Amino acid sequence: MLVWTQEATVTMYLRQSWNDPRLAFQHIGPQPTRIRTYLWDKIWVPDTFFRNDLHSFVHEQTVPNRLMTVSREGDVWYVIK
Repeated sequence: MLVWTQEATVTMYLRQSWNDPRLAFQHIGPQPTRIRTYLWDKIWVPDTFFRNDLHSFVHEQTVPNRLMTVSREGDVWYVIK
């Protein structure tokens, strides 16, 4: 008997952006500033989830696969694999 399942595996880059006025500083230059690794856990990041997800994980490497930049207006751009 052949049984079909409705499952799929996906690898993706998740890109999010938001504005956090607490991170707005005028002394930052005109270009967005890349956040150093040791500060990532100190900055609020939305708790994103995928509805009906059976199993998910963050892709592990010797260095974390994520990038965060902040503009002088407090605009945050966050990318994670």
